[in-house]
Amino acid sequence: MYIKSVIIDGFKSYGRRTEIHGFDSEFTAITGLNGTGKSNILDSICFVLGIMNLGQVRAASLQDLVYKSGQAGVTKATVTLIFDNSDPNQCPLGYEKCREISVTRQIVVGGKNKYLINGKLVQNKKVSDFFCSVQLNVNNPNFLIMQGRITKVLNMKPQEILSMIEEAAGTSMYETKREATTKLIEKKDAKVRETNTLLQEEVEPKLEKLRQERSAYLEFQKICRDIEYLTRIHISFRYLKQKEALRSIETQIEKLTNRIETCKNTIKDNNSEMDSIDESAKKVQEQIDNGSGGALKEVEEQLTQQVVEEGKMAGSLKSVQTGIDQEQKKLRTLEKNITEDEKALKLKEAQMSKVHDLFQSLKEADERDAQAYDAAQRKFEAVTQGLSVDEEGQSCSLQDQLITAKQQLSQAETTLKTSSMELTHCRNVLKQRENDKHSKDTIYAKDQQLCEQLEREIKGLEQKMSSIDYEDGSYEALQERKQVLQHEIRDLNQQLDRRNAYRYELQYRDPEPNFDRSKMRGMVGKLFNVRDEKNNLALMMTAGGSLYSYVADDDMTSKKILQKGQLQHRVTIIPINKITSHPIDQSVIDFAQSLVGKENVQSALSLIEYDRYFDPVMKFVFGHTLVCRDLNIAKQVTYHRNIHSRSVTLEGDVVDPQGTLSGGSRPKGSNVLAELAEIKRLEREIAMRKKELYNIEQKLRITTETARNYNRIKEQLELRQHELNACKQRLAQSTFQQHQEEIKALQQQIETLEGDLNKARETQKNTRGKIKDIEAKLADAKGFRERELKAASEAMKQAKKKSEESRNNWKKREQEFETLQLEIEELKKSIEKTTEQRDNMKENINKMETNLEELRANSSGIATVVANLKRRIKEQKDKINSQNKELKNLLTKKEKLTKNNQDLTLEIKKKENEVNKVRNDSKDSFRKIETLEEKYPWILEDRDFFGTKNTRYDYSKEDPIEAGQKLTVMREQKDKMERHINLRAMILLDREEEQYQETMRRKKIVEQDKEKIKHIISKMDEKKREKVEKAWKVVDENFSSIFSTLLQGAQARLNPVKQSGQLFGLEINVGFNGVWKESLNELSGGQRSLVALSLVLAMLKFSPAPLYILDEVDAALDMSHTQNIGNMLKAHFTGSQFIIVSLKDGMFNNANVLFRTKFEEGVSAVTRTVNAKLAQRGRR
Repeated sequence: MYIKSVIIDGFKSYGRRTEIHGFDSEFTAITGLNGTGKSNILDSICFVLGIMNLGQVRAASLQDLVYKSGQAGVTKATVTLIFDNSDPNQCPLGYEKCREISVTRQIVVGGKNKYLINGKLVQNKKVSDFFCSVQLNVNNPNFLIMQGRITKVLNMKPQEILSMIEEAAGTSMYETKREATTKLIEKKDAKVRETNTLLQEEVEPKLEKLRQERSAYLEFQKICRDIEYLTRIHISFRYLKQKEALRSIETQIEKLTNRIETCKNTIKDNNSEMDSIDESAKKVQEQIDNGSGGALKEVEEQLTQQVVEEGKMAGSLKSVQTGIDQEQKKLRTLEKNITEDEKALKLKEAQMSKVHDLFQSLKEADERDAQAYDAAQRKFEAVTQGLSVDEEGQSCSLQDQLITAKQQLSQAETTLKTSSMELTHCRNVLKQRENDKHSKDTIYAKDQQLCEQLEREIKGLEQKMSSIDYEDGSYEALQERKQVLQHEIRDLNQQLDRRNAYRYELQYRDPEPNFDRSKMRGMVGKLFNVRDEKNNLALMMTAGGSLYSYVADDDMTSKKILQKGQLQHRVTIIPINKITSHPIDQSVIDFAQSLVGKENVQSALSLIEYDRYFDPVMKFVFGHTLVCRDLNIAKQVTYHRNIHSRSVTLEGDVVDPQGTLSGGSRPKGSNVLAELAEIKRLEREIAMRKKELYNIEQKLRITTETARNYNRIKEQLELRQHELNACKQRLAQSTFQQHQEEIKALQQQIETLEGDLNKARETQKNTRGKIKDIEAKLADAKGFRERELKAASEAMKQAKKKSEESRNNWKKREQEFETLQLEIEELKKSIEKTTEQRDNMKENINKMETNLEELRANSSGIATVVANLKRRIKEQKDKINSQNKELKNLLTKKEKLTKNNQDLTLEIKKKENEVNKVRNDSKDSFRKIETLEEKYPWILEDRDFFGTKNTRYDYSKEDPIEAGQKLTVMREQKDKMERHINLRAMILLDREEEQYQETMRRKKIVEQDKEKIKHIISKMDEKKREKVEKAWKVVDENFSSIFSTLLQGAQARLNPVKQSGQLFGLEINVGFNGVWKESLNELSGGQRSLVALSLVLAMLKFSPAPLYILDEVDAALDMSHTQNIGNMLKAHFTGSQFIIVSLKDGMFNNANVLFRTKFEEGVSAVTRTVNAKLAQRGRR
């Protein structure tokens, strides 16, 4: 791959588009006077290659690369390199099929920097990769040789020359990694030393300390066992005493119950006698009633009913009337509000109609004046700089405007000529084609009929498809979703298996046929959710072993599972229907929270969420414990006489009201609740996906046949569409159709050309007038500039003043306009809402008034009936008074019996109160017994042995009262030891010893790995030495050959400099006719430059690139040496393209193609010359 052409437009001194074609594939030279732009050609090539260091192209910024930094009307720089890509061995990756590749880079002043490859916009990285793939990395340019690089090589020390050889051989990266590996080994050694120190100073003393703590822990366990024994003696004695107190209370209750039964029998006898008195009174009453008493009773009952109805009616009337009055008052308020809002809205809208037009005109004036001020500023700046402003508002000189206008005139005239010729040609061709037009042939007609038939069939198939209730691809989508769900379910099940979820499931066989497994609810730990994860440890300590118990609906299910379920291990099952609990009373919880703060203590039950069905279970497990923030708060709460409840801290410490305190370390499996929560989440995910999978399988069964029919019709449709496309393609390729399309294209082209002619004539006319005007201005340039400057300054001042006035006027009105707009919107919303409320209220008032009229009519009728009934009652009472004497005596006797019953009833209540009090005492004893049984489960198992001789509860061997005293002393001793004891000493010792052994094993592995790495480094060093020596020999050979070519009779070599038997550096030796010089200082400046150039080229030849750029590397050489460089390049570098900038004939006379640069009208220009010998060889 080599450069064929370079196209430069606006880059550095190339202000006009300059196309440099015909670069030679081997040797191209560029020459010219200083300042004519010869080096700018090399800079343009580096620019496209993507150079980042702008100092190498003699620029401080990208803007400096634009012609005159963008100050002369040229605002962008564009360079295009066209490469010949015909050699398959040098093709860039991905461009093997392109015979020619164009790469363009463009920068715009103050704008973007963009790249194009073969006309397509690409990223900078892609261009960099493109050139790096053919060894043209311009930011590490081995192919770019400047004069300064030659001088640098001359001053290199032997070690630096060896580094260049290593770089060329590709071993420098190994050396970098070797140093990094050596540092890593040193770090590992330091780490091993640090580990040894840590083992000696910390780990081994810590192990010894843990061994001592284990001995103390074993002694602590012995005390705990003694406390357990004495506790059983003391608590069993207290339990028996409570049982005896309970039996005494039962005897007292029996006596009180007997007295209550006696009183109840007396009351029963009195009631019988009172029934007899009621019979006698009834007979007397019947005599009275037979007269007028019955009628009185009936009338009184009627009066009572009517009075009640009258009262209800009066209340309803008052209530409805009050409601109507309130609603009418609200209605008047709403109507008043609507009226006021409507008046305000009309006023605001009137203001808005006035303000809107004014505001809009002020805003438009502000924008217009701001644009005018901006244009005036640009014009003033241009005139100040000696430029003018063209029709487009761009700054440029009159000379540039004249040149541009002449170019436009020339272009318009050219367009007139070419368009006229093309128009004449097109009209002649169109006339000929219209004359040649003939009728449609038979095949064209048949194909046209076939197309119409196929279109009808396609339309019918599309109608069939649309009539089917099926969406294209839905069956396949369901299948795909089914596979995804199956895969997800499998993954979720695997996650469950990895978490050993089966551990938390009860594995059992059905105890009987058709056993309902839903009655087993699962493990307690899976039946609730923790509200906050920070409470996990506290809740685990609260639940204890109950966390792993299982829950059943009833005791029968529990018995069946335990007896016939063939369980593999011992389990506890909690039946919901039998479980009882005594949770902490809410008043106790409230008191505790008031004591230490609500945020510091909560009931364990309040920290979880669960189904209310499991309320008995959760109260049984969590209801008896408080959760406290820390140990101090737990002690304060637990030991308070009004609370006296068990507490657990967030760190897992348990405080018991009996005085025991446990904690000091977290239990194993401290993340059980978190693990259970994750298992429950996974099970929910699996259930959701299984449900979705079931629904999808149902849909698949339903849609299978529909999808099959749909796809069959779809295949037919696609076949017909394919046939239709083929038929249309045949029609398009027929001669008749081609003639039709050609005539249409000619007609469109003629229309376009006529438009271009009219436009060109107009442009020609306007441009001539513009040229005449500009020439007149140029004739009086000084006066014109003064007039322009004065006019521009005055125009700018006027525009600025007017713009500021417009902006101030607009800003003043802006806030007023926005405020008014918001007020109008709010008023409209208020009126709409209030109107809706008013309509609803009117409807409600109408209903209430209708109801009021009905109530008034009913009330009037009831008042008349009440007056008549009162009159009739008065008449009846006067008749009855005379018949009441006998009835009075009977009632007096009945009252005495009633009083006796009341006294007896009072006595019964007193006795019952005594019974309740005694029962409460028994409940207290029973509660204490229950508390003891709940706190000490062993009581239920061993209570038959309490006080029995020759058992562990033999009070003759250990006095229970003394046991209680001993307990106090031993618990204090235990508390003292507990502060210093390490409860985890056994576990920690095993763990630390295991970690100690693991550390020693890893230390040994690190030491073995270090030895392996050292061995590998030794081998790689030997390979590096061999590769460097091979590269040195090749470069040395090339160095000698190239230097001999450049300087006849001279020899050069690279002598090794060794240190401790190893190659330390390379030293340049030069000889003439077999006599070797001791130092390069004995050589002339030109000879030294040839030595350095030869060494650089020798290393380039060792790792060749397709392109080399040399910038005046022969500056310090005389003519003969320059000639030799040209010969050498031809002899030794036949596979690469050389582009050389030189001022000496000896160099560029050897070039196959020579470009000369010159300066014309302020811009650089290039001419091409072909070597005469090369041209002659080409003619042969």
